[in-house]
Amino acid sequence: MEVLSNATTAGTTLIRPEDYYQYIDKEGVIDTWLLVSTPLPVLSTIVLYLVVVLKLGPSYMRYKEPMELKRLMMFYNLFQVAYNMWMLYLVFSSSAAIRYLIDHSCHPTDPRNTFELRYVFHLTSWHYLCSKIIDLLDTCIMVLRKKQSHITYLHLYHHVAMVFFTWVSMRYIRAQQGTPPIILNNLVHVVMYTYYFLASLGPEVHKYLWWKRYLTKLQLTQFALVIAYLAYLYLNSCEVSQAFNVIWITNVSVIAAFFVNFYIQTYVIKPRRLHVKPE
Repeated sequence: MEVLSNATTAGTTLIRPEDYYQYIDKEGVIDTWLLVSTPLPVLSTIVLYLVVVLKLGPSYMRYKEPMELKRLMMFYNLFQVAYNMWMLYLVFSSSAAIRYLIDHSCHPTDPRNTFELRYVFHLTSWHYLCSKIIDLLDTCIMVLRKKQSHITYLHLYHHVAMVFFTWVSMRYIRAQQGTPPIILNNLVHVVMYTYYFLASLGPEVHKYLWWKRYLTKLQLTQFALVIAYLAYLYLNSCEVSQAFNVIWITNVSVIAAFFVNFYIQTYVIKPRRLHVKPE
């Protein structure tokens, strides 16, 4: 594969780093995919989501008993595990894709020579966008179960921001450095939704779910790794989209701050209050 350069080799003009993204989807494949070409479907989904979970859903459930939805939750959690594992399969089934990400994370090769790899990365990103939209069902289930206290600013920002910024990245940036964070997030979601599936089985299983606290730690570790990876690409002036790095370092940092606050409130401050004896 030819390395991006301003030079000419054997009569073939190589692509300069600053021109890389003019060729990232020169075949026009991505624009033909559902949800990508126009912001209307994604923006409409976000607006409908907020209206339903903040207004229509709570109003509908106000005088109703909480729905159990045990089978729905079991199916939903198993689906999420399978879907995230399938996205991992998309990348790991191509040894060339993993090797490319290791060797060319900072210096992409000429995109004219990597159509199959680019297709794998684009397809993985598109399915990741779909998975973030499917994640919105988490909140809808909470509303039907009358778990409104679970719908925090963290929860809402996390879901809305992930859908919106994933679409922006997919539509306008199409950066190859988005694949490693997707892989990491898929791995975390496999563990997370496995936990939720086990929790949905009932009280007899709950005694084996002592590791919930470590699930939050796993999520925090994920955020730290993603921020470190993107910061490395930014600080080393790598020949990749710096706009992508800035957008996602900022977004992940905000989400991480919310999660740190949640962890402190839930696992540090609350236990201390429970152990304080009243005078």
